[in-house]
Amino acid sequence: MLFVVLISAAASAGAQSFQQGFFLEGYKMAYRYNPAIQNEDGFLSVGQFESRLRNNVGASSFLYNRNGEVVTAFNSGVSATEFLGSLKDDNFFTGDINYNLVSYGWRSGAAYHTLEANVRGHAGASVPKEIFEIIKKGTGEASYDLGGMRIFGNIYAELAYGYSHKLSDMVSIGARAKLLLGLYSVDYNVTRFDMELNEDEYRANIEADLDLTSRYRKMKTDENGYYKLKGLSSKDKWKLPSAAGLAIDLGVLVKPVEGLELSASILDLGGMLWYYGNAGKSQGTVSFAGVTDLTIEQIKAKDFGDEFQEVKDEFIKTMTLRPVDKKVKLSAVPFTVNLGVKYAMPFYSPLSAGVTGTFICQNGMAYNEGLAAVAWNPSGNLGVTANVGAGTYGMVYGFGLNAAYRNFRLTVGYGNGTGGRIPYKKTPLKPNFKAVTLGLTYDL
Repeated sequence: MLFVVLISAAASAGAQSFQQGFFLEGYKMAYRYNPAIQNEDGFLSVGQFESRLRNNVGASSFLYNRNGEVVTAFNSGVSATEFLGSLKDDNFFTGDINYNLVSYGWRSGAAYHTLEANVRGHAGASVPKEIFEIIKKGTGEASYDLGGMRIFGNIYAELAYGYSHKLSDMVSIGARAKLLLGLYSVDYNVTRFDMELNEDEYRANIEADLDLTSRYRKMKTDENGYYKLKGLSSKDKWKLPSAAGLAIDLGVLVKPVEGLELSASILDLGGMLWYYGNAGKSQGTVSFAGVTDLTIEQIKAKDFGDEFQEVKDEFIKTMTLRPVDKKVKLSAVPFTVNLGVKYAMPFYSPLSAGVTGTFICQNGMAYNEGLAAVAWNPSGNLGVTANVGAGTYGMVYGFGLNAAYRNFRLTVGYGNGTGGRIPYKKTPLKPNFKAVTLGLTYDL
């Protein structure tokens, strides 16, 4: 049920990276797409916001319209074939957010320098398809290995210095070095989930690890030595940071002929060493029967009946955590590979067209996307672009705007994906992602 809620939220919030910036002339933060891209003059930016969220299964896989009523996939009116056919072997969502506190850029001859301070965060969840198959089909005679379920998230500060150099009129190269300072992190990983079924019930043996760090809290234990998940103590404070790490961006920009630009970059190649002051492990056995005829009204009213109450109580007992020795763990930050081609029309240079390709990998969960774009930049004070293409999970589209008044420059971006929909309060629920970017800079 938690996963259903998370997927529903993913359908109405979140975003992807602002690739449209590659096509907007005068966009001051394009070096974040490729560190080799230079600005003609200096700038100061405060408060730019970027986020992205991807999921390979949408809310429309869990909510259905039956006889004018929205019901869940576990309703008897939704067939197992229809529901399970809409799922993946590994159903997940991943997302990240990047809030730019301040950026400063300045030119020095053929070189361009940037300094940044950001707050960033990543989160995700993963659930195997077999979990939903067991719940939907009911009991039988089979066994499953359902290990690999996971929920994770972290927040960290980033200090970055970027340098790009124009080697010639044709080639520019660039790099950004990043110091990462961890604030919070949680990683709940089900390492074992052996499920056995008979004619009457399911029986599962579950083991899970929890790694949790906080810069100012330490979890309490009860009289039996288990973590009290609802109670946190402010004692035993740890000093900042909870993690430290390094990452680097690399990029090259080539202009082989007038009007043509070729861009390639890899972003956030690196990792962080986390200190988990709160680490725990749970293990136990749980048994339960299947779930049928659950409606959206029951979810709203929190009226799940005895069948859910019993399952909930059993799982809570199974997932109670005992403290273990404090852990130190190295984890990679999500990295991105960007490729782009842009060509200004020889008969009308403000009009340009091109393509971009993106590959993103986060904790082994990969996403690919290719877009075709057209842009109109009639002056350094105005630029618009629109794109359309396909991602790993379907068609995507978006637009971007860069507008300046005096020395102030506003950038807005939006993107979305198409996918399965259901009517729900007049709002179509879409899987996969939305895209939102908003920023304000001052030209120096």
